[in-house]
Amino acid sequence: METTDEQQLADQKERRQLRFELVKAILRSESVRRLPHDHKKLLFRLLANGWSITDTPPDTSRIRALEKVASDAHRLWSAINNLDDKDEKSLNFNYGQSVQLSLQQSALQRLEQDAIALASVIKGEQADIVRLRRRRTAKNIVNTLCMFGVPCSTRNDRDISERNVTTAMRCVMFAMLAADAKKLHWGTAAAIVKLGFQMLTDPDEEKVVFSAGRMAVTAEEAEAFRLVMREMPEWNSIKLVE
Repeated sequence: METTDEQQLADQKERRQLRFELVKAILRSESVRRLPHDHKKLLFRLLANGWSITDTPPDTSRIRALEKVASDAHRLWSAINNLDDKDEKSLNFNYGQSVQLSLQQSALQRLEQDAIALASVIKGEQADIVRLRRRRTAKNIVNTLCMFGVPCSTRNDRDISERNVTTAMRCVMFAMLAADAKKLHWGTAAAIVKLGFQMLTDPDEEKVVFSAGRMAVTAEEAEAFRLVMREMPEWNSIKLVE
């Protein structure tokens, strides 16, 4: 236990040190150094609230529970199937007035199939939520960088360091730290900058994909609504169909 606690303290100290170094490097960068003091504070405030990607995918517990139901249903079906004929007849005699064991086996098979199918559907929705959150996070952070004139580059800009880490990448890493993200990688920071810049400069984001009367919905708005539909419990109710 002491080793675990010591490791946690060491990790916390390392993260605090990284945060300090990031803030210092960002403030010293050419693009941020010339900003007014209140603009610098606002930049860091927006970055601190800009990361919305979770380390653990949503609905993981639901998937595990469904997989256990499927596994238990299969195990019980197999157990009934391995009963001696005499014991099966005896059990059918005692409980046959409600449901015969053969019908219970059929129900267990159907339960196993439905649980597996539902877990598969949720996994698909889970992947969609992660993808949409990643896109939203990338665009929001890069939009913040553009607001304050921070170059949205991952290499060869004037704010680059000897480790090939740009100010934009440091800003993303700061956002990840502020959100207490567990997995901190410069590759992730670079990917977020690239994705966000691609989305901001993509004309298809502003294209109207749906129109009803005076209401026009762009691709970006449709994507945002799709994420809300996926995340909100009252919308995220799945029914299996034949």
